[in-house]
Amino acid sequence: MERYLARHKKTTFYGWRIVYACMALMFVSSGIGYHCNGVILDPLRNLHGWNKSIISSAITFYFIIVGIVGVVVGRKVDTLGARPILVLGAIINSLGLICLGFISEVWQLFVCYAVMATGFTGTSIIAISAVITNWFVKKRGMALSIAMTGISLGGIIIVPAASYAISFWGIRTALVILGISLSVVMIPVTLLFIKQRPSDIGQYPDGEAPTDSPAGKAETAWGDDHQLRRWSTGEVVRTSTFWAIVITFLLAMTSMIAVGIHQISFMSQFVGVTEAAFMVSITTAASMSGRLVIGNIIDRYDKRTVVFYTLLCQAATVLILAFFHSRPVLYLCAACFGVTMGAAFIIQSLLIGECFGMISFGSVFGLASLFIQCGAAFGPMIAGVIYDATLSYRNAFVVFAVANALAAISVTFARQPSRTPT
Repeated sequence: MERYLARHKKTTFYGWRIVYACMALMFVSSGIGYHCNGVILDPLRNLHGWNKSIISSAITFYFIIVGIVGVVVGRKVDTLGARPILVLGAIINSLGLICLGFISEVWQLFVCYAVMATGFTGTSIIAISAVITNWFVKKRGMALSIAMTGISLGGIIIVPAASYAISFWGIRTALVILGISLSVVMIPVTLLFIKQRPSDIGQYPDGEAPTDSPAGKAETAWGDDHQLRRWSTGEVVRTSTFWAIVITFLLAMTSMIAVGIHQISFMSQFVGVTEAAFMVSITTAASMSGRLVIGNIIDRYDKRTVVFYTLLCQAATVLILAFFHSRPVLYLCAACFGVTMGAAFIIQSLLIGECFGMISFGSVFGLASLFIQCGAAFGPMIAGVIYDATLSYRNAFVVFAVANALAAISVTFARQPSRTPT
């Protein structure tokens, strides 16, 4: 029996434990660090009597900081590994949340959001995607889609729990509870389960050992040494591939964040606030379904083709919302928007991993996030400015539909760069 257990332990691929640990981390990190931004907006406004525009500006500032800090986080993940970054990020995010409950001045609001954004960047998609990219190549799409379902689950479960905590204990106590809960969950899961690379425990990506090719060269599970190439920042920014990825997801994320933030405000014009909130829940659930569906097919098809049709579908959905507002249309579009949003979200990581490999993944992802996050952070503001000028979301949604269509075209240029960038 001991001999069997030893052999089983040696041959069981640890990567799937990594996937479910990452899903738990994303559940807490995104549930509290991303989805709860909308939950605490009005309670903070009511507590301090500030204008909604002030707190909305702090949220825009939050996403800009996420983009800036992402460059540093990406590099540190490549050099130090994900574990220390995840632990430190959880501690910083928790401190920011707790301190947010005790502020009294506007400048303190922005300081707390900067601290929270710094911590969130260390606990979110850069570190998690880097870990998954190192552990999987052939099954990377499926693994990442499962891990990223934690984002949707966080929205489905943590958001109503946070809302209840705020209504029961008040915003100050609720923020303390959220801050402590984040670290209490994330730190043990990280320390117990996260391993940076399969080689750390004597395994290989996808659980497949290298084999000898007919030419006599040892060939890895990923087929060639492209995944093991190290890229410098100068080499990355000189490739058209990098900029194609940046433009694609800057345009797509600008649309997704803007429509997502304004979704309740837009839909409540036609069905009321309660039903609009239910439609947002449908969007969140559909987003999780979209990730799982794409995860099942993305490893078998060209990723650019999948992104192309996904973004065209999202463009059509947003365009329909601009002109048609019947209840069935709103429900259908809420579901379609969620599916396409969930699918597009994970493919950014997959494209960067495919084009630039696993060794420099964190650095490349962080650099791309600098442009994508900082640009997309202005999406909600653009929607608000257009609405204030026209008293309608129609023109704003047309703009975002065009942005999605242009993103679909841009992704076709995101081809694997040559070994010598030009």
